Amino acid sequence: MAIKIIKALWIGASLFVLLVTLYSYDGKPFSDIWIFLTWLMLILTFPAGLMVSAVHYALGVGFTIVIETSSLSLAFEWAAYFVLGYLQWFKLLPYLIGKLRGLHEKR
Repeated sequence: MAIKIIKALWIGASLFVLLVTLYSYDGKPFSDIWIFLTWLMLILTFPAGLMVSAVHYALGVGFTIVIETSSLSLAFEWAAYFVLGYLQWFKLLPYLIGKLRGLHEKR
């Protein structure tokens, strides 16, 4: 029961970040709203969310690809954080806990 509440709160918080981001986006090509999106989603998805930031950094520095801020780019970035965070917290973590409990019970 507690897991379902935590999952609902996490999804709700993530959706709140997306809605505030899209509502606050001012339409400028280099809007600063991505900072809000990035930091809050990093908090919600840490440590897996670091992969999204690393890829974003690599594209900008390593390949000199500049992605102008748009509603679509913000939604894609949010989706990448969301998927990684969801998989980390609600698939991988329960799996690892189950494995550890299984190892502990065998002793």
